[in-house]
Amino acid sequence: MNRTAALLLGPELVWLLLLAMAGIVVSANQPLTGAGRGTLVLMKLFLPSVGVMLAFVPLFWAPGSQSWFLGRIVFASLVGVVGLIYFLSRAASYDDSRNVGLTLGFVGFVFIGWTVLALMGGVATLFLLSHWPFLPVLTWILILFALFMIALWIIWTFNIGSGKALGG
Repeated sequence: MNRTAALLLGPELVWLLLLAMAGIVVSANQPLTGAGRGTLVLMKLFLPSVGVMLAFVPLFWAPGSQSWFLGRIVFASLVGVVGLIYFLSRAASYDDSRNVGLTLGFVGFVFIGWTVLALMGGVATLFLLSHWPFLPVLTWILILFALFMIALWIIWTFNIGSGKALGG
């Protein structure tokens, strides 16, 4: 892969693709229904963490300094988490009194994404500063995270069917 393509296939592209995917789901859920709003809430719960983890994937082909690329990942993820949650929150809004928890939910979901970013960024910084190989560790973190997210999704799906997940 040439250097220009490797630079373009970075964390910013990951966040743009996640935003585009969210836009497709939002447009499919218009006009907003109760089930559609549940889908958007589910996306606000999972997508920030998934986006942060996927933003670290370009480290596998990052040209040059991994510290500079880590800075790109952190900045793109800080902006990407807020942008994605804001977009999904506005899409899940009824624009009336039923939006009581919208602001607090926004803060909570952003906090989830930024917490995952802080943990991953801290581990990556530790490995990069100590000159230890980070890519094998990143591979295992991504595998374990994917299994964890699949398990959470399965639990959430079965609880929605029983009416327990959203307080029903």
